[in-house]
Amino acid sequence: METAELRPLSLGELLDRTFTLYRNHFWVFVGIMAIPASFGIPVNYLVLTFQGSMLFAGRPTLAPTPGLLLGFAAGIFAFVILLILVQSIALAAVTHAVSEAYLGRRSTVRDSYRSIQGKFWRLMGVILTIAIRMMGLLLLVFVAIAGIGGVLIAGAAAAGGQAVVAAATVLLVLLVYISGAVAFIYLALRYAVSIPALMLENLGALAAVRRSVQLTRGRRGHIFIAFLLAAIIGYVGLIVFQAPFSIATMVALLRNHHLPAWLALSTSVFGALGATVTGSVYMIVLVLCYYDTRIRKEAFDLQFMMASLDRPSPATGTVPSA
Repeated sequence: METAELRPLSLGELLDRTFTLYRNHFWVFVGIMAIPASFGIPVNYLVLTFQGSMLFAGRPTLAPTPGLLLGFAAGIFAFVILLILVQSIALAAVTHAVSEAYLGRRSTVRDSYRSIQGKFWRLMGVILTIAIRMMGLLLLVFVAIAGIGGVLIAGAAAAGGQAVVAAATVLLVLLVYISGAVAFIYLALRYAVSIPALMLENLGALAAVRRSVQLTRGRRGHIFIAFLLAAIIGYVGLIVFQAPFSIATMVALLRNHHLPAWLALSTSVFGALGATVTGSVYMIVLVLCYYDTRIRKEAFDLQFMMASLDRPSPATGTVPSA
C-alpha cells in the first residue's frame, strides 16, 4: 500500500479522505467498533422494556416505584461512564489503524487493540482528567446561573404575579441548559485530539491533554463542523438499521400495550449493528484533525518521517544509492 499524502486539508478534503480510509479498511473499523457497540445491547433492551412498563402503568409487569426509578437512573449513569471508557479505547484503536494506513501498512483489529498495551492507564488518566475538568466547569456554570436566577426569581416574586415567577423560572432553565451545552462543546473541542496525541506521540495523560489544547487552538470551529457532519452521517446510518424495528416497537406499544421481548431484543441488536458499521466515521475524522492541525501549526513533514520509518538503513561501508 502507498503512504498517504499528508498536507493541509480543506473540510471537503478531510471528509473525502475519511471515507476513503473507511472504505479501504472497512472490516478493520467494523471489527474495532463491534466491541463498544455490543455493550449497548443489554442496556437498550432494558431501557425499551422499562419504557414500555412506564408508558402503560395500568398493566405493568414491573411497577415503577421511586426506588425502581432511582435504580434505573443510577444504572443509566453507570452505563454512560462505561460507554465513555469503551468508546475512548475504541478511539485509541482507530488511531492506530489510521496511522498504519498512512504508513502504507494494513492493520488488524487485534493489532489495533494491542497497540493500547503499555498506554492503557495513561489513556484512563486522560479520560479522568477531561471528565474532572468538564464536570468542574459545568458545575461552576450551573452554580453561577442558579445564583443569578435565584435573585431574579425572588425579585419577580416580590414584584408580584405567579406568571412572572413562572416565566423567570422557564427562562432560567433554558439559560442553564444552553450555557451547559455551550460549555460542554467548548471543552470537548479543546480536548478533541487528546487520545490521538497520547497514542501517536507517546505522551503522559496531562501532557496529552495540554497538547490537544495547543493543537486545537484556532482550529476548533473547523473541528466542530467536521465532527458534526461525521456524527450526522453516522447517526443516519444508525437510523437506517434501527428505524424499522423502532417503528414496530411503537406500533406494538400503541396497539397491544405490550412490547414483546423478541422485538425489544431485535431493536437493540440492530441498533448495535448500525453503530458497528458507522460508528468509526467520527473517530477517523478526529484522528485526521489531529494530523491536519500538526501539519498546519508545526509545518511538520509527517510524510517524510513516516517514509523514513520503513526505509532500511544502509549497511556499514556501503554508499546510499542516488
